[in-house]
Amino acid sequence: MNGSNLAVGLNGRLAARWARRAVDRLRRERAEIDELNVFPVPDGDTGTNMYHTLRSAYLAVEELTGPVTLPDVVAAVATGASRGARGNSGLILSVALRGVADALEGVTVADSDSMAGALELASIRARQAVARPVDGTMLTVLDAMAAEAREMADAGANLVELVSAVRRRSRAALRETTSQLGVLSEADVVDAGSTGIVELFDLLYATVTGRTPQDSMLVEVAKTPRVIHQARADELEIVAILGQDCDSSLAGELDALGGTSIVVNGPKVHVHVDDEARAAEVLDLLAARGILRLDMEDLRLHEEEGETRLVAVVAGTGLLMHCALNGATALAPGAGDIAGAVAEIVAGEDRDVIVVPSSTTRLKSLTGVRGARVVRSRNVATLLSALAVYDPFAPADEIFADMTEAAGSTRVGTIVSAEQLATNPPTGALPILDAQMLEAVPPSSQHPSQFYRVLIEGRPKSQSTELETLVEKLAERLLGAGGELLTVVTGLDCPPEVLAHLRNWLRKSHQQVRLQEIDARDRSTLLTMGVE
Repeated sequence: MNGSNLAVGLNGRLAARWARRAVDRLRRERAEIDELNVFPVPDGDTGTNMYHTLRSAYLAVEELTGPVTLPDVVAAVATGASRGARGNSGLILSVALRGVADALEGVTVADSDSMAGALELASIRARQAVARPVDGTMLTVLDAMAAEAREMADAGANLVELVSAVRRRSRAALRETTSQLGVLSEADVVDAGSTGIVELFDLLYATVTGRTPQDSMLVEVAKTPRVIHQARADELEIVAILGQDCDSSLAGELDALGGTSIVVNGPKVHVHVDDEARAAEVLDLLAARGILRLDMEDLRLHEEEGETRLVAVVAGTGLLMHCALNGATALAPGAGDIAGAVAEIVAGEDRDVIVVPSSTTRLKSLTGVRGARVVRSRNVATLLSALAVYDPFAPADEIFADMTEAAGSTRVGTIVSAEQLATNPPTGALPILDAQMLEAVPPSSQHPSQFYRVLIEGRPKSQSTELETLVEKLAERLLGAGGELLTVVTGLDCPPEVLAHLRNWLRKSHQQVRLQEIDARDRSTLLTMGVE
């Protein structure tokens, strides 16, 4: 094909074609890119994370209707990528794509100068999002590509010449990563995330020039020795979406807490921590900005993706962390449109999605979400029972039935204070419960917050000013019909001596019963108990 037949600009139609090709290529190559992954941790999921990020980006493009412009397409790509970004590599990729979209706003056909500007802004945004930039990574390759693009544009190159030169430079920059980062040199591999970037630009080259995509860079880098992935034994990955955009000050605070691999992009935060204790500190820090969604992964347990995706709706950083560490995407009730958030997750998945709410009110709001299987979980105790039997690798019908049965067979009791009931009645309680409760408070009580009442399945039962006595009575009543596991969820206002009393009582009265304690780290919960 001669130069006169080559495309001289990038428009919306070509950009959409690139997005489709990018998803197709990463779908085929994600396993090979995963095998290159040794940095920031050797958990072997970089290709998979970038694929899911791009898949979400293309799904957003597919939602566009009618004639679409270049700004329409790149804005959809950036929005979709941000929405579905996974892992360190996926989040950095989404940041870079947002830079491209912002640079091309109002540009209906990209020429060499606008393409150079887009790559420059992508590189700048990606580097700004990372708390501690490291050479030999996606950031280095993006920098090299942007510099080459600007040099070519300033020299008067047309778009085809610029894209061809940037493609060559990206491949050279990828090879250089091995010598730029010690862990890559030791493993004798190139950087996995950078490989993904090079592959994506290779497809842009083919799209702009009209040529058939050539051999991918993996043909060359696949000749290097493979690495056995052994994640550091002290790594948890946290990906959170917050209720507000954040700046570099949050990255500094996360760094001060000992976080690593920190990426902050608007409301989305990615960080690695040593252990669950440090994770709790990080989540408390993020909670001050409002956690809307939380995903966590134990990097010591690298597993393939299962047949189902689990979503849990819970309140309190402790419960958010517990659900996320047990394989769920945890949504906080304060996220606003929970049904919309679940629908968004369903749209981004090509597998079954099971949702477990922590109240009957949330259950009702989710039943109309198309494509989601909603477990009839009426409170946090039944949610935890369902979560305990979740197996992402089992057939969807089977696991949904198991979770529904576990939730339905759990006996539940809750203890609330008079003050708590008056200001924030437990969801699912009888409509007249607050009036009954307040009328029952002794007139002589000067501290209604020290007056407690037991609710079993939402119905008011016994009451007392002695919390330890009520906890013992509630446990006895729930265990009266038998049970092997007693789960107790406590909030910030539950005195520690209450749990100590319960432990002692169980040792004396029900030695065969196992006790599971979960700190909700939330003031809307005092104490909830479930028996299976």
